[in-house]
Amino acid sequence: MHLDLTPAHLHLALNHIPIIGLAFSCLPIVIGILAQSRTTIAAGLIATLLCAGAMPTIMQTGSEASHSFKEGKTLPPFDEAGRIALHMHAGRADKTTPVIYACAILALFALLALVKFPKAALWLTSAVLLGNAISISLSIWTAEAGGRIRHLEFRPSTPWDNVVTPTPAPSPAAMTTPAPTPVATPLPIPTASPMASPTATP
Repeated sequence: MHLDLTPAHLHLALNHIPIIGLAFSCLPIVIGILAQSRTTIAAGLIATLLCAGAMPTIMQTGSEASHSFKEGKTLPPFDEAGRIALHMHAGRADKTTPVIYACAILALFALLALVKFPKAALWLTSAVLLGNAISISLSIWTAEAGGRIRHLEFRPSTPWDNVVTPTPAPSPAAMTTPAPTPVATPLPIPTASPMASPTATP
């Protein structure tokens, strides 16, 4: 089996990690906080680090896929709406990535604090949980713009999509009503009057 994987394929396969991966990493963190289990908390923090570790590859494949599209190597070519969506997607990704990296740094400090500073680790872990929630929201925001690049059904409708095309007005020549053709009325046929009938001459 031969797989011809392009950067676009890899980007589509990996870009779900910030959403799904961080969502799953929040689960053991919440359970660990409620159960006061440092092992469970550590599992969620490590999962957060792994999700952040995938970000360089996600950004690199996304950048390479973008260049392929712009250079016309990927068919079909973009329409104008897809080109705008690509710029929106890239801009949102640049804003989302630093937040995910910040969560990873907090997760690293929380792991180190679990060993000697349990109380500080609790506060740091709560901050990681909040940061993960923000990161998931930003990742969904980024993916929303990415979906518009190729998928027409993901693009929001605009006011001019439902505008009724006006019917062109008829030309003045077409509006001129032709004059009615006169119809010849038949003349009445004279009939002989009984009063005017000739009388016999004696």
